[in-house]
Amino acid sequence: MARLLATLMLAALSAAAPGGARPAPLLDCPAGTTLDGGGPPEQYEAWCAGRPDAAGAPRRHGPRRTWYDDGSPWVDEQWAEGKRDGPFLERHRNGRPARQGTYRAGAKVGRWTVYSESGQPEEACDWEAGAQHGQFTAWYPGGGQRTQGRYCLGAQCGTWITWDESGRELGRMDFGERRAVP
Repeated sequence: MARLLATLMLAALSAAAPGGARPAPLLDCPAGTTLDGGGPPEQYEAWCAGRPDAAGAPRRHGPRRTWYDDGSPWVDEQWAEGKRDGPFLERHRNGRPARQGTYRAGAKVGRWTVYSESGQPEEACDWEAGAQHGQFTAWYPGGGQRTQGRYCLGAQCGTWITWDESGRELGRMDFGERRAVP
């Protein structure tokens, strides 16, 4: 009887998945973690819970995913010991990227890009240890450059230039240089 029940359950799972294949797991949690939350239509956030923190609360460790109310994917990100750590992707409702970048130990690092709903980049900036640090560029919806400059330790530095949509320079400003030490 138990064997028949197991066979019927497997058949039901296979029938529910496209092509008769088994449904994909909600998240691929690392060893030693457990899946918390759930996917649509009942829930709209799922994550992997790891070793508890000092207060006994489970810490996120591994992938985390959220969905829009219509069940389409919204945010995919990675966590390590309770802090964002790894690739981050937020999508517009149409499925195209909205924001994309990387976290390390809870802080933004590397190149982060913001996109319009059409998929065109709107702005991009380099980050270091959670602060804007490096090149910054913003574009008009048609793709033309709107602003270019640089950040030093979270503040504008160097020369910033702004153009109109036809490419004509509107102005420039020099913010000087900034250093971490005097």
